[in-house]
Amino acid sequence: MRLYKYFHPDRTDVLENGTIRFSSPKVLNDPFELKPYISGIAPKSELESGFELNLPELLSEKYAALSRSERRRVSWKQFQVIAKAQLPVAYGHLKDASDQILPVLQNSMENTFAKMIGILCLTESPDNLLMWAHYADSHQGFVVEFDTDHPFFDQRLHLEDDFRCLRKVIYSETRPSFVLSKLKDFTPFLTKGLEWSYETEWRMMLNLESASTVIGEGPAAVHLFNFPKSSIRRVILGCRVSDVKAAEIRQILKDSAEYANVVCKQAQIDASKYSLNF
Repeated sequence: MRLYKYFHPDRTDVLENGTIRFSSPKVLNDPFELKPYISGIAPKSELESGFELNLPELLSEKYAALSRSERRRVSWKQFQVIAKAQLPVAYGHLKDASDQILPVLQNSMENTFAKMIGILCLTESPDNLLMWAHYADSHQGFVVEFDTDHPFFDQRLHLEDDFRCLRKVIYSETRPSFVLSKLKDFTPFLTKGLEWSYETEWRMMLNLESASTVIGEGPAAVHLFNFPKSSIRRVILGCRVSDVKAAEIRQILKDSAEYANVVCKQAQIDASKYSLNF
């Protein structure tokens, strides 16, 4: 499979050094990145059954904590009857506590991902006019075509690993939500709004701590990862690329033996359609 990455003309360091940025979700242009909504900790029935499972031990501890005179007035059986009569009230408190902790969990999840996860965003399309405008400095930059069959793009530790490999982004009208105890995989975190569907995105996520180079500090720090130059198959220059920039890119490709088989093309405006020809 071939996937593509759009670059600003200043980013020739990607080709020269064989390093590429994996970005924290905090610096991406979509504020909803990796922010599905946690709608609950567990279903009501699951919370109640879990509470009941631990109830005998809890009651035993509470009864043991009573004074000797209190235990003489109330037997163990009577104590259990009284306590179980209060279960509806206890369930209400349990739900309230669950609801109160949800914002804390949501905030913790988002902050953790922002600090830990780096995202590489690729696309199926090398000729999208909007992406050339937005990500390649109004067609003055370039696009790199990657061979995603290269082992670099599949570094999974096991078959169920949702990270370290390319995953196709899902587009939806509604923001994804999930119940924490029912979360089976990373799918809710790979969902974006329909407005972004034109990007036909695939993404790969790695731990930011494993970056080969870090420039700057905090959320805006740039985390660069080494990638094999041999995974590049083609470089497409924008239709507005300057002669100087085009010559620079061609020279970088010429100077590296690893780019011996890389094809360099230049985008041209089609004579009759709103499209690009390479």
